[in-house]
Amino acid sequence: MQTTIKHIADLFSGIYVNSSTSRGQTVYYLQVRHWDKKRNWASNIEPELWEENRLFKNYLQYGDILLATKGVDHFAALYDGRYTPAVASSVFTILRIKDPKTVLPAYLQWYLNHPATTKILAAASKGTSMPLITRDVIEQLEIPVPSLEKQQIILQVQGLEQQAMQLRLRINQLTETIFRHNLLKTAYK
Repeated sequence: MQTTIKHIADLFSGIYVNSSTSRGQTVYYLQVRHWDKKRNWASNIEPELWEENRLFKNYLQYGDILLATKGVDHFAALYDGRYTPAVASSVFTILRIKDPKTVLPAYLQWYLNHPATTKILAAASKGTSMPLITRDVIEQLEIPVPSLEKQQIILQVQGLEQQAMQLRLRINQLTETIFRHNLLKTAYK
């Protein structure tokens, strides 16, 4: 089955809040800087906002997808509840799956981060100094929706591919270390 994002997810805008860096805050204000280049959580995330009534309706829920729609780096991150309560900055559009029995949040994240999808989103972005992907572009984005079983398989294969990449990188590092060690050893003979 193929459908559009608007049929499988509700979209919300992140919010702009003038955050303070003084101590004592209890709400996390998630921004692009909270992910590294490999899209892993940064290790130094601290709450930046005071709890206020106006923030409650913007609290993220487990399984929300944060799509960076402003700037040049359009990536999707899965909110796993690690930092809670949290709100997303206005750089993000939040996608909340309507029916988790139809689409897995991790599958939607995978699809949004797929090179073919990021290419479509980048081409549709508007502006030069601060490119923006509009809500309409996201809502109209087509997505294949296989069975939950196939979605799980896709995610498992993606995980294995990432592990294989890490192993290849480690093998290359060890090979380089051995090579340099042998050259140094040769120099001392």
